[in-house]
Amino acid sequence: MKTRTLFILAISITFIASCSSSKYINYLKEHTEVIKMTDSLQFNSLDDNFYAKNLFLVGEVHEVETSPRIDLALFTQLNETIHIDTYLAEMDIAQGYYLQQYIRGSDEIELTKILKEWPVYIGRISEQHRTKWVKMRRYYSQLPKNKKFNLVGIDRIADFELVQRLLKEKLPGKYHEEIYSDKDSLISWSMNKLNNILEKEKSHLDNNTLDLLKNINYNLSNYRKTRNRDTFMYQNFKRLYAQNQWGNKHVYGGFGFSHTLQAYSYTFAGQLKKDTTLSYANKMVSLNALYVDSKLTVDSRSLPKFMQDKGKKFTRFKYSQDSRLFMYIKGIADYKKVSDPNSISLIKLDAKGSPYLNSTRGTKVKKLITIWDAYDIIDGTSTTDYAQYLFFVRNADWIQPDEKEL
Repeated sequence: MKTRTLFILAISITFIASCSSSKYINYLKEHTEVIKMTDSLQFNSLDDNFYAKNLFLVGEVHEVETSPRIDLALFTQLNETIHIDTYLAEMDIAQGYYLQQYIRGSDEIELTKILKEWPVYIGRISEQHRTKWVKMRRYYSQLPKNKKFNLVGIDRIADFELVQRLLKEKLPGKYHEEIYSDKDSLISWSMNKLNNILEKEKSHLDNNTLDLLKNINYNLSNYRKTRNRDTFMYQNFKRLYAQNQWGNKHVYGGFGFSHTLQAYSYTFAGQLKKDTTLSYANKMVSLNALYVDSKLTVDSRSLPKFMQDKGKKFTRFKYSQDSRLFMYIKGIADYKKVSDPNSISLIKLDAKGSPYLNSTRGTKVKKLITIWDAYDIIDGTSTTDYAQYLFFVRNADWIQPDEKEL
């Protein structure tokens, strides 16, 4: 009897949730740009209101194949159109520093070593993610001076050996023996000694180096005080905002999906939007990706045993946000109606008269079995409070046999 009841419930949810709505479809037909997977990713539907923003945040599921491709394409288009001053990376201060040096042409540290302890674990093993940075380096090399950009890491420290290396590069040799690589010793040394060293040496250091060392000190000293990554990134951002006078500059960030959701008080984007000392309440935009009929690479330990690739550290798992069992977004059928297989569609959610301004359709999640956490929708919010654009990706893994682009 229980089995029959569960079956009927599942069928009922499937029937109700899979229904599309003509009101939403009619809106989407006017505000969706469909790009075939074989095309170069040029988003022609972005308008002047979009380019008038100051902070652009892309939220992706890192483990899906097309995510690095979307990130690179949108960033380069923005930089060509309005010039991006700074690319925010979801990595720590030392990883960001050395990645910036790599993009500028340095071969002192191999890319694989820079990414070795990246919190985005897929980036350590994914050729797609590494190739994105290789292409970013190539892109940077051909830019005129007025289109060059900075890259900074704002995440909580993940690679203490890289931090130690960076400190030794920037501080005089007489301090090197006391700069240990292990986490506890480095944190203790920073909290007890680094401020005094910087005060003593500041007349011998240029302003950029002094700011960098102060930021390293801040990141080490607050490592144990602030354990939440979103809050840590927000606090780092505020320091850099003041140091670099970002108020009137264009800043771009490529992050995991959850960090860019604006409606919550605890996400990176939410904390930025609600901070009245910053200028982003009406000057930021989130573009978040949804996926159907795709795959992602996950740590096998995160899955139930029956779903793991036996004996393998990572599992290639079917990922489709129209899955009635694991994750179903109410209204995703509308997006499917206006898109094509093997495509990436850019959907503007917040145009004048949009039905998404007054409902949570297209973002609210239903599920029967929990594998990945889903964010609860806040009462009184609408879809556009979380993000203003969607990249709707269908068949993310599909490419032409001879396609070499990301």
